[in-house]
Amino acid sequence: MPMFRFCIIVISFFAFSLRSFGQTDPLFDQQHIASVKIFVSEDTVAWLYENVTSDRYFRATLVYENESISDTVKNVGFRLRGNTSRYSRKKSFKLSFNTFQTGRRYRGVKKLNLNGQHNDPTMVREKLYYNVWNKLGLPNRRTSFVKVYINSAYYGFYTSLEEMDNDWLSRVYGINIGNLYKCVYPADLTYLGSNQQTYKNLTNGTASGGRVYDLKTNQETDDYSGFVKFVKNINEATGNNAEQKIKEVLNLDLFIKVLALDVATGHWDNYGYNKNNFYLHHNPFTDKFDFISYDTDNTFGVDWVNIDWAQRSVVNWIHPTGPRPLASRVLAAPDFQFRYFKYLDSISRYVLHPFYISSSIDSMQAFVRQAAINDTYRSLDYGYTLQDFDRGFTNTVDAHTPYGIKPFLAQRASNTIRELLIPLQTKEVKDVENKPRVVLKGSTIEIFDLENGGLADLSITDVTGKVIFQQQTKERIVPINHLKQGFYFFRLQTATRLFVGKLQWSATH
Repeated sequence: MPMFRFCIIVISFFAFSLRSFGQTDPLFDQQHIASVKIFVSEDTVAWLYENVTSDRYFRATLVYENESISDTVKNVGFRLRGNTSRYSRKKSFKLSFNTFQTGRRYRGVKKLNLNGQHNDPTMVREKLYYNVWNKLGLPNRRTSFVKVYINSAYYGFYTSLEEMDNDWLSRVYGINIGNLYKCVYPADLTYLGSNQQTYKNLTNGTASGGRVYDLKTNQETDDYSGFVKFVKNINEATGNNAEQKIKEVLNLDLFIKVLALDVATGHWDNYGYNKNNFYLHHNPFTDKFDFISYDTDNTFGVDWVNIDWAQRSVVNWIHPTGPRPLASRVLAAPDFQFRYFKYLDSISRYVLHPFYISSSIDSMQAFVRQAAINDTYRSLDYGYTLQDFDRGFTNTVDAHTPYGIKPFLAQRASNTIRELLIPLQTKEVKDVENKPRVVLKGSTIEIFDLENGGLADLSITDVTGKVIFQQQTKERIVPINHLKQGFYFFRLQTATRLFVGKLQWSATH
């Protein structure tokens, strides 16, 4: 006889193809690997490799070719990009279409980032993360796989990513007037007082000396007042007013879902653990901040800090010593923590569980394999072989990739689901007089008489708001064993009273 508990299902998360997004977008074609051919003087290439910290753009000609387009674009800005990757032998590059021609766009974008993925033997982790990100309905990121050539020489297999700027805001939000801040190490969001200049003066310690909280839009105004208010509210969110302080300034549901995705994918080089790699967008429609993770190559088992990310507790994910007020304040609120748990459970069960995602990962491996075989640059930094490329999907490769992608996801999902069975369990809901009104008994819900035999309306919904069950009831035993595993909410309405609760359902054999 199985034992039963309750949880939330996000039905829209179910099985999907990781290559389905963006099929009609020729610049981010998901069905073919484009050729990105850059023509620039050899002296320029030599200068870039000798001055790796420089952000200076040089004039280049771009030829972009795939199955549907063949474009030649002249006077394109070309430079190195990245932080530690600038010192790698396989470089990453940035293309800018408006540096030498003000206001120009190429197929709707001002800039493209070409990431070499030099520390990932599979070279697919970053794009895999963003494919899942898009499927969860998060602010859309466009990516594709490309082959990069410089002066006709093959420089390897890359991920092409759309720049996050005011054009991205226009495409995703329909308006580009909100401030967009790029936040890099050590961006812990600690409150440092009301003076905007204090936050502007923080630099990231790199040779270029960029801001820790770098405003990427509306730079002429350079107004950080909304950002300072956001940080102040988050740091003051303690005690009885904590939830209200957070909800005043934060798109709470987005942040919690992103945090859950980061934890489920082992994205530790993020805000919660490494105070790094996120954007904050001051959404003009809501006057709240949207939180967006990026730079996601250190995911799906990659490690540089000697932690087993497949085994790490979902309750104690964030850094144990340094301040992370945004994450710690949100997770300290019971209702917010429960929401985090429910997203984690649903993502682990129905999105990243090997049953749903393994075939898509296999397809991705086959899709890029020939481009990886031809990429001699991928071996320059860590000596990765073709065998390492294949093993990177299924086995340990080296000290910083102790898991292949698929075994990492299997272990991570298993640990997460097991860990969440206890904190998500809810067996009864009581009224203000501490009398039980809704009790879980085996495979049924028992609804107690609320008003001397009066009728009550009972409804059960999933996290998307879809009604799963609805009827009038009176001291009714309601069977629930027909529900799939997941989280649900229930609502019990009488003529004078309303009860709302959270229920977790899972079958343990």
